[in-house]
Amino acid sequence: MDKAPPPYRHRRGPLRLLDRYRRAVAAVLAALAAISAVLVLRPPPEPGTEVLVAARDLDAASPLSGDDLTSLLLPDRVVPDGALRPKTTAPEADSAGEAALSPPPGPVGLLLNAPVRRGEVLTDARLSDPPALPYGPDLVAVPVRVADPGAVGLLAPGSRVDVLAATGPGDLGGLGGPPARAGPAVEVVGDCPVLAVPAEDDRGGEGGALVLIAATPEEARALAGHATTSRLSVTIRG
Repeated sequence: MDKAPPPYRHRRGPLRLLDRYRRAVAAVLAALAAISAVLVLRPPPEPGTEVLVAARDLDAASPLSGDDLTSLLLPDRVVPDGALRPKTTAPEADSAGEAALSPPPGPVGLLLNAPVRRGEVLTDARLSDPPALPYGPDLVAVPVRVADPGAVGLLAPGSRVDVLAATGPGDLGGLGGPPARAGPAVEVVGDCPVLAVPAEDDRGGEGGALVLIAATPEEARALAGHATTSRLSVTIRG
């Protein structure tokens, strides 16, 4: 009597292959099950925020450059308040045609108010923020004493003014003649934004009233020169 052939010989196609490699298939399935268990038990990644950190030790003597900074992704729970973020591109205008907002200016070009160690997160408290910065990186804040306090009372931060200088009438060289006719005032600076109008108690004991404007360093020197020899006034542009 003939012996019956092995069971796998009666199987065809995939079943025969599965029977032959059942140990390997079982090992693969076990590995997949273990990986799935790890993925299920592992907590999801924390939400993070990309912030700017010092790429090297920095002092407060020179303005920040792009090489001084690098970005780092930190979990939201450890990001300090006021942390500076990398500059992003402005969003495109929406379907309603609204103008896209410009991205906030980055810290490049600004000064630190204290040394910073490599890897330290930069925050707004670390920056020495010049008051004229919103109107341009090359502008400085210039105090101007205007002869007419009433004109200064019409100003507010954001107003734009021209500063004029006029010299007082003379007496024809001291010969006792009639006073000389005053010449026209000259424009010292034009279309300068007003940064602040100090309160009355903060203006000091000198005559006139003080106003703080944004101007270039060259304009600041011109204003300082006229302040000692001329009577300064303002005209309001807006």
